[in-house]
Amino acid sequence: MNRRCDIAIVGAGIVGLAHALAAAKRGYKVTVFERDAQPLGASIRNFGLGLVLGQTEGEMHALAQASRDIWLDVLPRAVCWHKAQGSVTVARNAVEQAVLEEFQALRGEAYGTRLLSSAEVGAYGLPTDGVAGAIHSGAEIAFESRVAIPRLVAWLTETYGVEFVFGAQVNAIDLPTLTTSRGVWHAGRAIICAGHDFQTLFPAAYAEPPLQRCALQMLRVANPGLTLGPALMTGMSTLRYGSFAGLESLAALRQQLDETDPMLLAEGIHLIVQQVGESGELLIGDSHRYGEAPAPFNAEAIDARLLQLAESLLGRKLTVLERWQGVYASGPDGYLLKQPAPGITTVAITCGIGMSVSFGLAERVLSTALA
Repeated sequence: MNRRCDIAIVGAGIVGLAHALAAAKRGYKVTVFERDAQPLGASIRNFGLGLVLGQTEGEMHALAQASRDIWLDVLPRAVCWHKAQGSVTVARNAVEQAVLEEFQALRGEAYGTRLLSSAEVGAYGLPTDGVAGAIHSGAEIAFESRVAIPRLVAWLTETYGVEFVFGAQVNAIDLPTLTTSRGVWHAGRAIICAGHDFQTLFPAAYAEPPLQRCALQMLRVANPGLTLGPALMTGMSTLRYGSFAGLESLAALRQQLDETDPMLLAEGIHLIVQQVGESGELLIGDSHRYGEAPAPFNAEAIDARLLQLAESLLGRKLTVLERWQGVYASGPDGYLLKQPAPGITTVAITCGIGMSVSFGLAERVLSTALA
C-alpha cells in the first residue's frame, strides 16, 4: 500500500467521493480514508434523489444543476441503474395548490416547472380524488444510493486509480502527516468530508455557525404493482425546501397543518416516494428531529404516519420491508467550508441535500483550493 498521496480525503460518503472525483480528474493522486469497512452513513440511507427543484434560487440551484450534469455522466460509466424522469409535487387540497400556483407564477420559468391538472396527475397511476393539481419538474434524477455509492467507489478505483483505505479512522492531521488507526500516511493536502462527525478532526471549524444533527426515519416497501416514473412529493414538501421560501401562501398551509395535523409540523414530516431499481420497490420518508445527539430510537407513530400518507397518495396498501434511521449534519446556508490549517479544507453539507449538490460543490472547492 502506497502511503503517500497528493490529496487525502477523509470520508467515503457522497461528499468525499465527489471531491475524490474532482481531484482525480485534475490528475492528482488521491487516497480516501473511511473509518467503516464500507460507506454506511447518510449517503446510503436516503432516497437516491438528485433534487434540483427544491434548491434555493441562485447558488444552491446552480450547484444542483451542475451536480445533475455530473451524475448523468458518471452513473452510466459506473454502470449504475438510474432514471431522469423528474418529480411531481401533488397538491392534495386547495391550500397546497395555491402554493404551487404562486411558485409557478414567480419562479416557474427559472426552475423549468409546469402546473398539472388533477387529470394529468391521474396519468401517473395515482388516484385523483381530492387532488387539486400538481407541479412537474423535469430536472430530478434517481438512483439507488445503497448500490450507487459502492459502485462509485469501484469505478473511481478502476478509472482514476483512487486508493481507498477502509477501516481506517483518521485521528489527527498535521500535514504532511496523517495519523490513522492503521498507521501513518503523508499527503500534500487534506479534505475532510466527515458527515455529522464534528468532534474528531478540527472541531473548532464547525463551531461557528454551530451545527446540529438531524435524525430522520425512512421505510422501504414492496412493489405495489405500480410503475412510477418521476419521484413524488406533496404540498407539505414546500415547507421544507428553500426554493419555496418567502411565498406568501406558505403561511396558510402552515396554519392549516397546525390546526388539522400538528404532528406533521412537530416531527418535520413531509412525503417523498421514490421507486428504485429493477425490483420496483419504493422508498418512503421522511421525518426530521434535531439536536446535538438525537436519540437512535425510531418512533412507530412516525413510521405509521409516513406509511398512511404514502398509501393515501398512491391509493393502495403497502407492505414494509425495511425501516431505518438516517443522520446528517444540520445548519444554515446549505454547506459549511472552512480552512482550519494550511492545505486543509473541511466540507460539511448542512442539510439533507448531499446527493443533490456534492458534485457541483466539489468542483468549486477543488478549483479554489488548488488555484
